[in-house]
Amino acid sequence: MNNNVFKRACRNVLFIMMLFLCCETTYANEISRINLDDLENIISDNKGKVVLVNMWATWCPYCRKELPGFSSLQKKYNGKIEIIGIAFDENGDQTVPTFLRKWNVTYTNYLAGEDLTSGFSLLGFPTTIIYDTNGKEVNKHIGYVSEQDFEKEINEILE
Repeated sequence: MNNNVFKRACRNVLFIMMLFLCCETTYANEISRINLDDLENIISDNKGKVVLVNMWATWCPYCRKELPGFSSLQKKYNGKIEIIGIAFDENGDQTVPTFLRKWNVTYTNYLAGEDLTSGFSLLGFPTTIIYDTNGKEVNKHIGYVSEQDFEKEINEILE
């Protein structure tokens, strides 16, 4: 009988370890590279919603300051907006998934493909581009913007 209890305990431990490993792998695999064509398709697929495309990096203090606000806005305007984060970290494959988990980021994020920097003429981080419900670019912010200021813009577009 003790042998059966031991076997059952071992199976449970192995099962929990496998779940943990699968969850870690799945999360890391969700962070893929995106190029300009992919981004244009995502914006087009989200017509009817306000789309915020936030270009950021883990080493940027103002980018980190904006992250909680984006998660809050995505939750508050669920179904009415789409927030897309694009990380421009040099070793993003290794750093970004862990960073996103640590910061509890809840909106979709990608790693920047090679053509995104030139496609947007990036001058600094963070850079956030706002698209209206028809997929038309309506504003571009370079530098930190508060959650409240983004919310005002979102409300104006949705009216």
